[in-house]
Amino acid sequence: MAFQDKHSPSISAKLLLSFSVLAGTILSAMLMSGYLDGLSELLKHERMQGNSLRQIIIISCFLIYFIRFTIGMFVFLERKIGWFEGGLVSFLFFIMFTLFGTAAGSRPEPIGILDIVGIILFLSGSSINTLADYQRFAWKSKSENKGRLYTVGLFKYSMHINYFGDGICYFGLALIALKLVCILISIGIVLNFVFLQIPLLDDHLSRKYRNDFKEYAKQTKKLVPFIY
Repeated sequence: MAFQDKHSPSISAKLLLSFSVLAGTILSAMLMSGYLDGLSELLKHERMQGNSLRQIIIISCFLIYFIRFTIGMFVFLERKIGWFEGGLVSFLFFIMFTLFGTAAGSRPEPIGILDIVGIILFLSGSSINTLADYQRFAWKSKSENKGRLYTVGLFKYSMHINYFGDGICYFGLALIALKLVCILISIGIVLNFVFLQIPLLDDHLSRKYRNDFKEYAKQTKKLVPFIY
């Protein structure tokens, strides 16, 4: 992903990204309900034996994510999204949400402590991510802040607090799914933030804001508030 100052509605790419989340949600729900029994057998998941409450929980989490993700795409995000980036991320989102949904939906055991922790992490991470993006959007919408680096709100606790929120969110979903591949995916997302997305974004911000960014970086944790 290349961070640039180019602003563009990128309507088509954003629609594709949002639809990929919704498509993964719908496919998971159909597999859980038995509408696609043939595909269920092919994937070797016993959807009908899954705990119905957990199925409702994971689909509800997906719908919450879809709503906040779509709002974030069309309201808070102003930068241009190219077709390669939009297509690749959309494909990965579809695969991820389908895997998380079918894994959680096929678990027959009753709701336990890990599910509760997962729900709390998902809601907390979602709230952190959305609130941080909203605060920054509202601040930058004011004419007196045009061209200035945003360092307040939740971003005073972490330079990339929105990524931190997303990381918590995905790990919460992985706990509800409680399958190794889902846990590895959530870890992979965080590693992608740390070793790819954050360095690219930091490089862009350092070139754009120069000394202001250097001072901000010296005083603020990179990702995890008070720790890293």
